Parts: sequence; structure tokens; C-alpha cells
Amino acid sequence: MIRATASFLIALFITAPVSAWSHADEEAPRVLFLTHSAGFVHSVVRRPAPDQLAHAERVLKEAAEGRVVVDCTQDCGDITPENLARYDAVLFYTTGSLPISDEGKEGLIEWVREGGAFCGVHCATDTFYEFADYMGLVGGAFDGHPWHEEVTMTVEDRTHPSTSHLGERWVLTDEIYQFKWWRRHPSHVLLSLDADANDVARGKRVDRDYANAWCKDFGRGKMFYTALGHREDVWTNPAFQEHLIGGIEWAVGGDSVSVPSPPGAVVLLDVEDRRPARTLAGWRHGDGGEAKWRVTIPTPPASAAHGADQPDGAAAPESEGGGHPGTRSGYMQVVSGTGNLFTRAELGGDYLLHVEFMVPPTPETNGWQDRGNSGVYVQGRYEVQVLDSLGLKLRSGDCGGIYGKHVASVDACKPAGYWQSYDIEFRSPRRSREGEKTENARMSVWHNGILIHDDVQVDGPTAAAVGGDEPGSGPLMLQDHGHPVRYRNIWALPR
Repeated sequence: MIRATASFLIALFITAPVSAWSHADEEAPRVLFLTHSAGFVHSVVRRPAPDQLAHAERVLKEAAEGRVVVDCTQDCGDITPENLARYDAVLFYTTGSLPISDEGKEGLIEWVREGGAFCGVHCATDTFYEFADYMGLVGGAFDGHPWHEEVTMTVEDRTHPSTSHLGERWVLTDEIYQFKWWRRHPSHVLLSLDADANDVARGKRVDRDYANAWCKDFGRGKMFYTALGHREDVWTNPAFQEHLIGGIEWAVGGDSVSVPSPPGAVVLLDVEDRRPARTLAGWRHGDGGEAKWRVTIPTPPASAAHGADQPDGAAAPESEGGGHPGTRSGYMQVVSGTGNLFTRAELGGDYLLHVEFMVPPTPETNGWQDRGNSGVYVQGRYEVQVLDSLGLKLRSGDCGGIYGKHVASVDACKPAGYWQSYDIEFRSPRRSREGEKTENARMSVWHNGILIHDDVQVDGPTAAAVGGDEPGSGPLMLQDHGHPVRYRNIWALPR
């Protein structure tokens, strides 16, 4: 694997007239559309003859003309590392346990993690229940379809390329799924069943949360899923076609989503109000003094290319931007020598912590811990390491490691100069009435959408913590390790 350096090049995107692209044009993203049914066969993917395309295949190829090249297959043998290298995206409309080799399954997950785009439609969640890595990729599993009728969808993100054309609500008739093993974070919900306009009591979920389209980073790649697409008339609906194609295009070349704080969350860092003093008001240094880190709100240049993640290198620190209108741009940056930064708020109990960060490019000649180093200390005591360690052998001191305690299960890093995210499900240590610790703290960590620690015990504070005790509450601490690491969009959701 080639490590990113300070000379990492920003990709240039050339806008061509739609008519200039054809199915043979290598400029257009290529999508492998797999419609293999190892279980229930949906009518939209049933081919009338071996040499004829199914309804969904034909419609997508025609609707995507000039935007993406769609190669259709029902042969699971096409899912190999060698063949995947030919494509920008893979789209699944599949059911059951697919006859893909172990090498092919592992190759698919690795291909997405390394920068590929996985997209799923409808029954892609009714696939590979026994394949944990696939479930982690797609984000949930089919658990019935209580609704097959006209429904109202809430458009939760009105700026995303897959939903920006839909308005606040989308009324359509389709078979509507519910899901198990699904959670809102680290996924970013795009569409959900409107609980006020539909009879959600028919569903199984206690939380009455019925998302039907979502997306997320997956390491260096991306994942987009929509549960719609059961009916043939849905496939011929221009709104659905734009929803699907926009989702594919985002997965291939879109910006990472900066997941907004959900209702009930405690917002710890939000630079978007354009008032740096107010942004820093909730933070302090170890001596209680006012925060001295730098707050910046870049103005994207008018000529910035839209629709792709772009590195924000040290040579052009204000050049980030692009993507859909919801892209965040403000950040807080470590000022070397000023010391660690703490929230003034003390957080106790159990919660989900969301943190977005960017490590700066550093020379490869720098020592191991001298590469864009910082750290996220939950309750000031339990560090999830921040480091420019893409491609290095994983240790507990590498990015994503729970420092000195647990090594990340996989390398989910992005190159330096790209925004990354942690979603940390934290369970505080338990104590008896007498004050003795009876249970260790526990943590699950998703790094760029990938579960890298699964409910692991943390048997005590990590190195450089604020104290050796574990009271079960404390501030969030961000480490000054001498590097200009950036942070944005930090919030905690109590559990």
C-alpha cells in the first residue's frame, strides 16, 4: 500500500457535455450491476431470456446513459479482486447467500475499504446474513416488509445528490422494508418512513425508526443503500432513477458526509455559526485558561470542483470544499505548545461520541509517533489515538487504537489531508454504592464507518490521561502532540 505524503495530488475533474459520454467512454464511471438471486427472485431482475436484460437492468442502463456506464451481470463469478479493479462501483440487487468464493467476498470488502464504491438496492440487505463483514458494509439486514402501499418518506438530507431533488417529503408506492442489526450511526440517514403519515405501529422496531436510504464512509471507500425498488413502476419513476443514480455518483466521487448532531445530542464543537469566540467558549486548557487553538472557516474558491473528496494539504490549507451544499468547512486546529484542550462540560454515564478529524501530511522520514499525532480522550482518560498511520503495521498506538490497550481490527484510515470520523459507543465503568469499581469501561469504535473495536473492555486509563482514577465522568480531552491536527463536528448522544 502506498502511503500518502505531503505531495499527494488533488484530482482534477473535467466536465464534459452529456452527449460526449458513451458506454465505451473510459471517462465515465463504470458500475458492475449484479442481479443474482440465491433466494426470492424479484420480477424486476428476472430476465425473459438468457440474452435479454431484466427490467431493472435495462431501465438503469438507459437512465444512466451519459453519466455512468452500467455493465449488467447475474454471474457471481464476476466478483473477484481482478475484475473489481476494472470498476468504480458495484451495485447489488441480490438475495440469499451468494455463490461468491471466499476470495471474492474478502476481495469485495477490501476493494471498498481501499476506495471502491458499494451501492445496494432493495434486497441487497436480504443477502449474506452469515457474512458479518458484508452486514457491516451494508449496515443492516432485511427484517420483513410491513408496508406495500402508498407511503410518505421524510427526506432527512435535502442536500445529498441522491435526495436533493425530492423536497421535504416523497410520496410513492412501493414495498417498504424494516431492518434488524441497523443503527443510525455511523450511517447517515437520507430517507425514512414518516411516522406521522404512515402506520409505523405495524413494524417491529421499538424505536419506530424506519430508515429506507442511508450512506456512509467505509474506510477509504463509500457505501450507498436504498431500500426502494421492488416494483417495476418504481424503476420507471424519474424521481427514483435520479435517487439511485445520484447515490451511485456520490459513492463514486462525492464528499464524505459530515453527520449532523441528532436530537438530544450535546454539541461540543460546531464551527458553522461563524463566531470563533463562541466556538471556543466551551473549551479550556488544563489550567482552566481560555482555549488558544485556532478556529478557521474556509471560504471554498469559486472554481472548486464539486462532487469529490479533496485532500486539504499543508500547501493550501484553505482549499477544501466542494461536494453537496451540506458539506461542513469550519474547523478547530491544534496550536502546538498551547497544551491539551478540554470541554468545560463534564460528560458522565453512557453515550455515543462523534468526532471528525484531519491529520496533516508529514514526511515519511518522520518517526512513528511524529506523524500527525493527537488523541481523543473520552472522559479525559481513555484515548482513541489520532495518527497519520495509513498503511503501517497496526499497533495500539496507531490511528484507531485504544492507546496501549487494544489494536484496531483493520486499517480504516484515510490519507492525511482528508476528513475522517470516529463514532465511539462508550459505556462508563460501573461502581458499587461503596465506590468500588465493579465493571470496566467498555468501548465500541467505528473508524470511517468500519467497526474496529467491538465492545472491548478498557481496564483502566490510557497513557497521558488526566488521572489514574475512574469516576465515571469527565471532560472530553483533545491532545496537543505538536501537530496541526484539525477537528470539527463533535457531539455526544446520551444513552
